[in-house]
Amino acid sequence: MIPIDDSDPRQIGPYRIVGKLGAGGMGTVYAGLGPDGVRIAVKVVHASFAGDPEFRARFAREIAVLGRVRGVYTARILASDANAARPWLAAEYVPGPTLEDHVQANGALHGDQWFGLAAGLAEALVAIHAVDVVHRDIKPSNVLLSPSGPKLVDFGIARALDGTSVTRSGTLIGTPGWVSPEEYRNITAGPAADVYGWGMLATYAATGRPPYGTGRPEVLAHRVLNDPVDTSAVPGPLRDLVDRALAKEPSSRPSAQEVLAAVSEAWRIDGVDELTARLDRTWVLPVEDVPWPSRGRGGVRRAAAAYLAAAVVLGVGAAAALRLLPETAEPSARPTFAATGTTSRPPESTPATRTPEPPSESPTHTSKPPSTPARPELPRTTAELAAALDLALDATPAASFSYEGGFTESNSSARATGRAVNSARNDDLDMRVVAGDESRAHYVVLDGADLYPGDEQLSSLRPADPKWPALLIAGTGGPSVVREVVANSTRMKRRGYAYSGTLAIGETNGLLRDLLNSWMGGDVTATAPRSYLTYSLSIDSDGRPETFRLTWYVPTGDSGIYKSEFTTTYSDWRTGGKIAKP
Repeated sequence: MIPIDDSDPRQIGPYRIVGKLGAGGMGTVYAGLGPDGVRIAVKVVHASFAGDPEFRARFAREIAVLGRVRGVYTARILASDANAARPWLAAEYVPGPTLEDHVQANGALHGDQWFGLAAGLAEALVAIHAVDVVHRDIKPSNVLLSPSGPKLVDFGIARALDGTSVTRSGTLIGTPGWVSPEEYRNITAGPAADVYGWGMLATYAATGRPPYGTGRPEVLAHRVLNDPVDTSAVPGPLRDLVDRALAKEPSSRPSAQEVLAAVSEAWRIDGVDELTARLDRTWVLPVEDVPWPSRGRGGVRRAAAAYLAAAVVLGVGAAAALRLLPETAEPSARPTFAATGTTSRPPESTPATRTPEPPSESPTHTSKPPSTPARPELPRTTAELAAALDLALDATPAASFSYEGGFTESNSSARATGRAVNSARNDDLDMRVVAGDESRAHYVVLDGADLYPGDEQLSSLRPADPKWPALLIAGTGGPSVVREVVANSTRMKRRGYAYSGTLAIGETNGLLRDLLNSWMGGDVTATAPRSYLTYSLSIDSDGRPETFRLTWYVPTGDSGIYKSEFTTTYSDWRTGGKIAKP
């Protein structure tokens, strides 16, 4: 459960939104409460999909079909609206960790747990294929381990994207290493693709590792198309079935009905009723069902302990959970820009983390102490936002920061904490870094170019260099990068203190361009000319960055798009502070 902020809706259809459950390539999943208080998972598709009329038409047709799915081990679709500004669907809420979270925290499944997973997912595929639905996105994060058994979720939206201009323009988001061979060949995925996904999940659950390992998206694509999967950890009676399910050619795979029959025979059950009874006796994956707050903002502090307990149960690190909890539940504690007139600051001891909605466009006046200085309006254009950042960084150039990011499906990632000082549009950084391989280091970057220890040039580093995480962080998280991305971006949108925009790959420069060139092994405008970046940025009442998220999208043929995310959180902006050469 992630607390909602000012950028999130408070009501979707009949459902009152009280939190966020997660986000993926196609949309955001919110925690909703029905009029009767029943908990619901409400998925809202991304705005990029909502703008495509073909997607909307197919979405409406697909959801009409999904309402007929009656699988025991699928999450039921309860309501939807394909005509909303952003189409949404509401599904049965399923408490429990994803298969991915559970395996990462506890390792592979064995015995009845593995057989229960294999049988439950096979039953789910039989149910959705019976009404001519193809899931198309079967992966560990789309399987929830509920108290009563596995549940397949998030089906239907991928099928709605088939053949629309969304897919033709190369913006369908796939998951590297989990896409079926036929999808990599740009062949329409049918039920056999879901059977392939079942074989992948069966192997993943038996080994505790992704079947094709990890690596760059293009490396994983090559493995999927050419390499066999090692199924030696799969229980002997079903190893041949899993091998057949993983055949490169769809015509060589068994049907979902054949899979369910084979698993049932191996597990000595007959029919869905016996499957349910067997899972009732043997499914021992305890789930702590965390209470939801009764309203979107209130009650967050009271539920903090429950959120942290859920983080442990779901296999999420406590530090990550803490980052999701606001320091205060009071929305009015933060000073605001004024449309006209002035506002007053809270006492210095009051935490200021919530972002209130800015004043309305029409001038309003309130009575304020005459000694309080007036504040400017919020920036409304790209140029105004870039100028506000310039002024803010000039007045208070130093901050503490934390960072987390990396390139998709690779170990080229990093976490870091440290200090940043901006000067003349260059950054000095003093940071302690944990790389993707869990190695640790302390780096100092001066003038956005010189790296210590070693007195090396950041721009000369390559991905194989142990010090490359320093370029990764400086190139995507430095304050000057924030300013340059904003200044060169287009399609800026604002909601409250939150901004977003798009950056063409040809408009990148400085350390960000050096980083992307280094990752691609050449000029990124030549090696990935269709790629682009988006940013989201929240600022405080003085125009200083708070959270900056940069996302790089790289289309891969017509089959999908891979995205890499980099997030920096700033705090304690101040005037003093100098970072010296070690």
